Amino acid sequence: MHVLLDGMQAVNKSGIGSYTCALMRELPAVSKDLELRALCPFTMLEEFKEVESMSLVPCTDARSPLASLHRSFVMAKSVGRQPTDLLHYPASFTRFLGSGLSRASKVILTVHDLSFLREPGWFRWDRSVYYRAMIRRSVRHATRILADSEATSRDLQDYLDVDPSRIDVTPLGVDSRFRPASDNEVARARETYKLPKTFFLFVGTLEPRKNVPRLIQAFDSIAGECEADLAIAGRDGWKFDSIYDAAAAAKHSGRIHFLGYVADDMLPAVLSAAEAFVWPSLWEGFGLPPLEAMACGAPVITSNTSSLPEVVGDAALTVPPEDADAIAHAMRSLLADPELRRSLRDRGMRRAGEFTWRRTAEQTYAAYRKACEMN
Repeated sequence: MHVLLDGMQAVNKSGIGSYTCALMRELPAVSKDLELRALCPFTMLEEFKEVESMSLVPCTDARSPLASLHRSFVMAKSVGRQPTDLLHYPASFTRFLGSGLSRASKVILTVHDLSFLREPGWFRWDRSVYYRAMIRRSVRHATRILADSEATSRDLQDYLDVDPSRIDVTPLGVDSRFRPASDNEVARARETYKLPKTFFLFVGTLEPRKNVPRLIQAFDSIAGECEADLAIAGRDGWKFDSIYDAAAAAKHSGRIHFLGYVADDMLPAVLSAAEAFVWPSLWEGFGLPPLEAMACGAPVITSNTSSLPEVVGDAALTVPPEDADAIAHAMRSLLADPELRRSLRDRGMRRAGEFTWRRTAEQTYAAYRKACEMN
């Protein structure tokens, strides 16, 4: 089986980037009959050159229409030169399907979420328009569609009328670097990010969908009765001003700490240092951060909507994300109950252990087999 994977999202510091990198590392080990080629950014060639049984197709990761067109040309050229049974696009959209790419008879598409169809206002208007147009075109070209969760599978059926027989649910995995950090690692993280002694933690892009203003409201309502501060980690995204405005207007604004982007090698220690991880996102196609926090031993509070209940199972407290009082109640309850924290920590680590990138790769390979067998 000859597969060409579009690996350009490997440079992305997000869940999609983690997913793409994991496929490039894990797929070659799944089956001896899989011959994998991957379109790979020039800047990532060194990282993946030692992966056995995978050949790399170097390409620029520059951000411009011309560079994007060039990547499509490079894929078409690779398909024209070498046998290609499957093309796999792991980031929700296909590239331009020119004459060269059409020689590949099967297309696999991974769709991570359809929040831009559910709530276009969560995104910049130009991106929303682009995403809405591209997803329909991409789904139409796909032989099979991989969905991160049952929630995303349902959205594919409801919003795009995709036949469920074309969908394979392939949950994401937790990288092995997410584990309880040592005391020295935690101490280093505390010094680097000036972490408070006790704190609730949020990690994610600062954008409307992540619901951070309500988290700030919930924290502000209980801050007077607890010692824990609130730490917010992540880069600025779209419409982030309301988050900083909410923090500035809070009665306990001095106890709200913005950490900025936390480096990958430091994130497990920051998660391990937290009293609890609070992630009241309004909608997620999967939601890796709660699982990563669980793997590091942090008790988790998250939303009871979209994919999150199926991801965390009974190993987290789940709340309605639009109810700041419910978020506050969960935070208060967790701080007041050491036994609850211990139970969530133990259950969370077991739950996170069920989600591995090898399992994701195995399920992805099974979907490849299904696609090859389709007429």
